Amino acid sequence: MKKPLLLLILMISTTICFSQSEKQKAENYLKERGELVFTFTANSLKEVKSLSSIVSFDHGQDPSNPLTINAIANEKEFNKFLNFNLPYTIAAEKNEPVEVEMYNRAIHGIQNRNANYTLTFPLTAYPTYNDYAAQMSDFATENPSIAELVDIGNTVNGKDLLFIKLSDNVGTHEQEPRLLLTSSMHGDEIAGYPMMLSLIDFLIEVYNDPAHASGRHTEIKNLIDNSEIWINPMANPDGTFYGSAGYTSVSGARRANANNIDLNRNYPDPRVGLHPDGEVYQIETTSFMTMADNYHFVISANFHGGTEVFNYPWDTWSVAQGRHVDDGWFINVGGEYAAHAQADGPNGYFDASYDSNANGILGFTGVTHGATWYQVAGGRQDYMTHDKHCRESTIELSNTKIIPANQIENHWDSNKDALIDYLKQGTYGFTGLVKDANTLNPIQAKITIVGHDDSRGSWVETELPLGDYYRPIEAGTYDILFEADCYQSFTLTNQVITDLQTITLSDVFLTPVAPSVPASLTASSIATTTATIGWSASSGGTSYGIRYRVNGSSTWINTTSLTTSLDLSGLTINTEYEFQVRSVCNASTSSYSGSSLFTTLAVSYCASNGNNVSDEYI
Repeated sequence: MKKPLLLLILMISTTICFSQSEKQKAENYLKERGELVFTFTANSLKEVKSLSSIVSFDHGQDPSNPLTINAIANEKEFNKFLNFNLPYTIAAEKNEPVEVEMYNRAIHGIQNRNANYTLTFPLTAYPTYNDYAAQMSDFATENPSIAELVDIGNTVNGKDLLFIKLSDNVGTHEQEPRLLLTSSMHGDEIAGYPMMLSLIDFLIEVYNDPAHASGRHTEIKNLIDNSEIWINPMANPDGTFYGSAGYTSVSGARRANANNIDLNRNYPDPRVGLHPDGEVYQIETTSFMTMADNYHFVISANFHGGTEVFNYPWDTWSVAQGRHVDDGWFINVGGEYAAHAQADGPNGYFDASYDSNANGILGFTGVTHGATWYQVAGGRQDYMTHDKHCRESTIELSNTKIIPANQIENHWDSNKDALIDYLKQGTYGFTGLVKDANTLNPIQAKITIVGHDDSRGSWVETELPLGDYYRPIEAGTYDILFEADCYQSFTLTNQVITDLQTITLSDVFLTPVAPSVPASLTASSIATTTATIGWSASSGGTSYGIRYRVNGSSTWINTTSLTTSLDLSGLTINTEYEFQVRSVCNASTSSYSGSSLFTTLAVSYCASNGNNVSDEYI
């Protein structure tokens, strides 16, 4: 009896010591780095789903073992995880700095074709932040006719969020699609950081050299002349250069920003709503959202690492909750990217498999539906696709998050053709202009593929001041609906398109609709100094003009409302008021409605007399 008892005591003691050891490691890493990479095993898929909204799931999940999860958390998130009382392990190699070769001009040479460049291309080492920022400026300074440096804001630590914009007539927005690539919003997933710099260099070099050895001058010139390409190599410099006071090394790179927030969980989510991570929007997030408000992008991609796969929407909605209406288009585009990467890369490159539907239909690996892999709320991909009517993908470039310097050029070579063809996908589809039939001025309009688009933001919109629109779509025959506030809608029927085709449709002219006079005026919630007035919606109206006054007064008080009701305040006690409403649509207004009257209440005074209460009204 003693031996089994002794064995049990030893097992319990070992488990306790192991748990204490892991907990101590967790505390140490959280103190040193502000975040922890760990692996846990849940009891059920329901528990996995609950935890997905608490900690960030990392890559490398085994589809055959869905309860074992690789995760990343800051201290607050990890403490919430501990409440689940689940076993976890911590691997030192995933939590400690790695040895990384940084760019040194004395070692890596001077650019033969442009000695004024800070860096030598294609890159074979990671640039420091200062060298990166200098090179971004060099691109614009040395190539002012086609390259412009755009700074959209700062990080928590004050580093610039930089883009290079490429286009002919780069200072003027023309009738052409905007295409967007950004990398490393997860600061430790940086294969895309040098790759995007090499891409900018390659596009400029080939554009400027009609006899370029690649033979691609005409192709690249056509792309840059007929689109506006925005490339941001580094979306989270505070994370990438974490632990390096001078931003001179990426060896200590971590996922989160300077506030320990995962930026790819920090966007509004179309399913969960605002602040799905429970955090305020970070300055990096708001800077990007402001840019997306100001500029309409047709297609975009954000580059990550940790596996090798093309991930497409939705991340937040499972297949059971509905695929994107352009699911087939995403699979085709992703298949093209994967095929290029596999053909140009080493054996086994870019062949991750997470989505049996994509692999089963088209017979290729390297493509996955986001939520089929694992669900994410607050990701930029779904924000851009749903809220901004863009088509964004998340492209995982490397199994190793921080690839060794000697692999940087190989990864560039493996993805070069895939990147260029991905950009070209944003130039295909239906395009055109929408204008006012009377003034011929461009207008803000919504373009819907009838019977195809849904309520999840799949339609596209025109952008002012040009009134241009771009709708990538897979081959088929479509009816296209054009709508705008204050205008009669119009449907263009039986429009045929094939894959990899651009069709410029004739200008669409929408006829203005005269706004009608509002009716059914009412007053409710009337008090001594406040009241709510309302009316029925009018056709052709997008806002309303309201005027009100003391009945019999010669002076109106004017105000407006975007809805069919208005709360009035500051009224006079026990006074009759008159109000009228008219509808407004752009520059057109209806006549005012007839008047409606209401009277504010008198003051009620209550006086107490012993146990009895008597009311006296004045």
